[in-house]
Amino acid sequence: VQQQQQILLIGLAVSLVLLAAVAAFTLHSSDRVGQQMGAIGQSLMQSQRLAKSVSQAVVGNPQAFPDVQESASTLGRNVRGLKAGDDALRIDALDGGFQEELDKIVPLVDRADKSAAVVIAQQKVLTQIGASLRQINRQSGDLLELAESVATLKLQQNAPANEISAAGQLVMLSQRIGKSSTEFLTIDGVSAEAVFLMGKDLNTFKDLAQGLLQGSGELRLAGARDPQVRQQLEALIKLFEQTRTQAGAVLANLQGLVTARDAQNAIINDSEPLRRSLEQLQQRV
Repeated sequence: VQQQQQILLIGLAVSLVLLAAVAAFTLHSSDRVGQQMGAIGQSLMQSQRLAKSVSQAVVGNPQAFPDVQESASTLGRNVRGLKAGDDALRIDALDGGFQEELDKIVPLVDRADKSAAVVIAQQKVLTQIGASLRQINRQSGDLLELAESVATLKLQQNAPANEISAAGQLVMLSQRIGKSSTEFLTIDGVSAEAVFLMGKDLNTFKDLAQGLLQGSGELRLAGARDPQVRQQLEALIKLFEQTRTQAGAVLANLQGLVTARDAQNAIINDSEPLRRSLEQLQQRV
């Protein structure tokens, strides 16, 4: 009986050890899969967040740049953790059966990381351009109001036809400058037409306003003599100079804007293939 009890106790101890080992293995395996699934979910979320935040960054939203940096960093670290493991994130590398899929995902993530870095490097340029375009848009309304005032005065005073026509052109140009500022940035990039029109309209506006105020032989305009007209023209030219300064800041930084736009397009074009690949990986794990 004593021997049987000893054998049973030994068997029970062995069974408990085996049970503990199985439980530990199961818990570890469950935790491992949970961490991997969490990393895939994080990667999915950050890939979509990156595409949204980079669009805000390119139009000069200062709050978007930290989001771009965080999303790109988190996305890259999680995907690379799934590929090779990451002790700090407690992510084990996925088994060999998933490596072929990861080999397709990693280049997309690397490209997104590089493109995000390009956008972040242009932060100063993009915020300046965004602020300038918004300022031009706001000022265009005031330019329009002053230009309409000049045109009305010219009509009331029965001014020569060429002067009334020049004042009417100022009204039209005020509207078109504001329109160009809103169309400057498009989904496809910088609008070449808006860039051309803005530069052309700014030069024409200056010539017409100066011609109406001081006279211009080339435009066949006599200088304004009426005090009220002169006052309105001087206010118009003063405001226009502020607008032209803002526009100059935009046009001088076109190369940085184009570079950031190209990087944004790369991120957006890759976001859908990246999302599909990560979802497929998530379903298989």
